[in-house]
Amino acid sequence: MRRLGIHTIAAILLLSACGSEPTREPVVSPAVDSATYSIPDNIDYNYRWSADPGIDLFTPAATVVRAYVESYYLTVRALTSGAGYPGFSKAVDESLRTDYGNPHDLARRNFVGTQFQHLLWMTPTEHGWFATVCTGDYSVMREGDDGRFFNVGTTNIVAETVEISMKDSSTGIQSAKGPERAPIADVFGEARVVDHVKSARNQDAFLECRNRMPDGPSNRPTKWDLPHDAPYPTLAPYPGWPRYDEN
Repeated sequence: MRRLGIHTIAAILLLSACGSEPTREPVVSPAVDSATYSIPDNIDYNYRWSADPGIDLFTPAATVVRAYVESYYLTVRALTSGAGYPGFSKAVDESLRTDYGNPHDLARRNFVGTQFQHLLWMTPTEHGWFATVCTGDYSVMREGDDGRFFNVGTTNIVAETVEISMKDSSTGIQSAKGPERAPIADVFGEARVVDHVKSARNQDAFLECRNRMPDGPSNRPTKWDLPHDAPYPTLAPYPGWPRYDEN
């Protein structure tokens, strides 16, 4: 079976199937986090977002969706809800947070690579927005005890939905892009995450998500948890988050 094909793609991949096509920046070292929030020390991968035509990644609603999705996966891999971005605990209902039981009984792994997220659909609702998101975690890898790396996802791209309630258009942040890996200010504002379905009920979303990743199916692993000698590149975050003095 072919590997991820990562040794030939480096850090200049084209998002050929995506409506929003950010230029791949060179791989960068993790930015210094604020004293009030730090990305967990076992997380060394970055998020890169794209969107279908007509969807603006920098609107308040899209910013909230981005902040929630990124936070969600951080909490899952760090085994604590405290890994969510500032404002996560108040914006996300307790029923939507994962119960990790006793994290000391679970193996805490290091994760590297890049997680690709694509905002497929944004639908207004009576109280806010309903977002459909494609998640490509085939390019996130956990580091094994033997020094090799294992992909956490496969060629199948997950389609998930997030519903948010927003009373107004303000999310408490002046800019939704920048060089940082995470926000240090509350970007949820008055918005609330009222529902998150990890597997979208609309099966058409899965078909659409297939072609929204920068790597074609032949360059994604067909099986989960395959060993690799080198990890997928850790690309710079996009859009990223502003520096603390820009908020």
